Amino acid sequence: MHAPAAPADRTATLPGRRWDLFCAVVDNLGDAAIGWRLARQLSLEHGLALRLWIDRPDALETLVPGTEPGSSVDGVRIERLDESDARLAATAPGEVADVVVGMLAGAPPEAYRAAMRARVPRATWVAFEYLSAEPWIATHHGLPSPKPDGLVEHFFFPGFGPATGGLLRERDLVARREAFEADPAARAATLAALGVVPRAGERLASLFCYPDAPVVALLDVFAARPEPWRVLVPRGVAPASAGHPVAVPVPFMPQRDYDALLWSCDLNLVRGEESFVRALWATRPMLWQAYRQDEGAHRPKVRAFVDAWARDAAPSEPALRGVAAAHEAWNAPPAECAAALPGALNALLDAFDELAPACHRWAEANAETPDLATRLVGFVGGGL
Repeated sequence: MHAPAAPADRTATLPGRRWDLFCAVVDNLGDAAIGWRLARQLSLEHGLALRLWIDRPDALETLVPGTEPGSSVDGVRIERLDESDARLAATAPGEVADVVVGMLAGAPPEAYRAAMRARVPRATWVAFEYLSAEPWIATHHGLPSPKPDGLVEHFFFPGFGPATGGLLRERDLVARREAFEADPAARAATLAALGVVPRAGERLASLFCYPDAPVVALLDVFAARPEPWRVLVPRGVAPASAGHPVAVPVPFMPQRDYDALLWSCDLNLVRGEESFVRALWATRPMLWQAYRQDEGAHRPKVRAFVDAWARDAAPSEPALRGVAAAHEAWNAPPAECAAALPGALNALLDAFDELAPACHRWAEANAETPDLATRLVGFVGGGL
């Protein structure tokens, strides 16, 4: 397939071009990764002046080298989100951005909000929420949330349907993936840089999981398969994998290189939100570990995703059963997961050859829809 034509730049309709994004890092590196990817795309593709305020700039610097506080990278100014910062504590109304975005768990500090109240005209305030495929997202996306102090926040929900905020996807992502797939040397070079030399007939998986995942039980399944597998494990992820015969330690990759790793593997195990979305666009079979929530609140989100994915991917019945079973097991509590994983993961791997075309169908269907950054710009420019 070919990349869809780039959507028209709608920033001319915006009330202003200065945006402040406030990001608090809760989900390890994921919140930082999402905040950076959005900020970068808004800057490079929509010509906006961006400041990314982040409370854990060290987490961002791990993913994007060179993004220490005070630096400007790809048109985005990186600032430390610290309420004691004099610039935030003494923000004047004229210093408030035209558009203020609270990223995920992030929010503008109280002193900044006081300046928002005094600003004329008022800034547009957006609450950028976590991604979900649950049906209620479509009914809540775009709703205003008036505050007692007179400010109005507007909810923006990433999602999987036209009535949601969509998914992050750069304009050239599909074209870059297709160019990579058409060049076998690109895959060989990516793997060689990681110290991996593919073996004839083997399949490769990448593993990015949370610390409580029963990694040994997972790797044991791959080791027992009739087809040979090796699992690439970034350093710092899944220490329990050390020494396992199918585990291959590889360097932790910065965000700009991660897509190439996903494109180089036959199966990708991902976590949270950022790597999850990138794995979807990679068009490879994938297994998602959602951010664990109390009382299993994350598990309905996983089931809703499988349902949403299946609508566009149109997998065979055995493939869908494998995807559903593997996601159900991988997102169970650790002890339950370890017991259920052999049967569930084998069901997915047994249907592996049917999964690849289904993953391509999902990506082709969704690449024709507006990306998240474009929807956000239109959301703000349309007067909310």
